[in-house]
Amino acid sequence: MAKFRVDEWVLYRPFPEDDSKLLSEICERAVILAHLPEDPFYDYRIIIEESAKIKKVREHQLFPEPSPTY
Repeated sequence: MAKFRVDEWVLYRPFPEDDSKLLSEICERAVILAHLPEDPFYDYRIIIEESAKIKKVREHQLFPEPSPTY
């Protein structure tokens, strides 16, 4: 079962488990384009908001976007 849905906004961290804390702080806003259940390695296809790059990523690299506070 997928943790995220298509069209859902998420935060993408390419190196979430980096011990140096330098790379683990890189974070980009993205949208889920597709869930990839048939792919043996990747879990989702996303598009990064700022660069418009489309990437295949693993679920552990994605985090829920915080809810807006008004």
